[in-house]
Amino acid sequence: MLTQPATLIYLADMKLLIRAIVAALVALSYTNNLHAQTLDQLIAGAKSEGKLVIYASAAAQQLQMYLAGFGKRYPFIKTEYFRTDKQKLMTRVLLEEQAKQRIADVVHTSVIETHILKKRGALSRYVPAESATYPSQYKDPDGYWTSVYASGTLMGFNTRQVKRAEAPKSYEDLLNPRWKNAMGIDNTKIEWFSMLLKLKGRPFMEKLAAQNAQVMAGNTNLLNLLAAGEFAVMAGVYEYSVDNLKSKGAPVDWIGLEPVITYTVAASLPSQPAHPFAAKLFIEWLLTKEGQEVINQYGRVPIRDDIDSKYGKLLKQHKLLMTDVDLSQREVEVNEMIRKLFR
Repeated sequence: MLTQPATLIYLADMKLLIRAIVAALVALSYTNNLHAQTLDQLIAGAKSEGKLVIYASAAAQQLQMYLAGFGKRYPFIKTEYFRTDKQKLMTRVLLEEQAKQRIADVVHTSVIETHILKKRGALSRYVPAESATYPSQYKDPDGYWTSVYASGTLMGFNTRQVKRAEAPKSYEDLLNPRWKNAMGIDNTKIEWFSMLLKLKGRPFMEKLAAQNAQVMAGNTNLLNLLAAGEFAVMAGVYEYSVDNLKSKGAPVDWIGLEPVITYTVAASLPSQPAHPFAAKLFIEWLLTKEGQEVINQYGRVPIRDDIDSKYGKLLKQHKLLMTDVDLSQREVEVNEMIRKLFR
């Protein structure tokens, strides 16, 4: 039997050891540079990677506006996105984390789902330089995510069936017999359900369920049904979505129930992004005034104070109830409640 000389075996082992050390140093450099890389370094690294993949629960049109703006600033990066609802997005990220797949570069979804991903070890820490001036309530204290915009969940109504003066003004008004069999609710609004449960308690939620609302997934689908007169009022609408339909002649409008349940949408890095430089560059851009203006143009409420936001001004006219990220601990309870009561 032929055998290799001991010297050759030693050299082969040394090569493997050197490769392992280099790989470890690269990984350490990546970890240590999560906060230290300059914009020039991010641009150089992103040029070398040449690609960015975003996982998001935002509307497709909104994501396309992001990528158009980002692509105009950084045309050397090929961009792709995968879009689904918040629950399915979170499940996909967790499955890919478990399988050690490196596909997503940026995760862009509600802070509740983002917080769950953080707790399950599916995210990596990154504190964007652009987030330095952002208020602390819009940033994870451990550095895993930064909020990029806010959304208020409001009450929509069909103006042919309901006058503004007759529309619900409080959550208790939703229990009025007039709205029995005449209400729509989006069952993916986990933030709205969670905060309403915290605010009003289980007995209130049971009474709301007894109103026999049309409950289904999809804000756009429900809004179209509201405009068509399938029901008179709809809980959990977005102001910009209603105004968009209204501008096209649909008989819809919105009103805020006090307090307006508000949540934010964050940007974060998965535990091992496939293109870390491009991912960090995108998050930095999204937090700049330029990126926030794109968010504003779509109708979202930017976090930055130096953006003239129409809907930001409207929301500030109401008492706001910001979603508590710790409600992520009650995710199973809330989903079970929705499944049992709001079928």
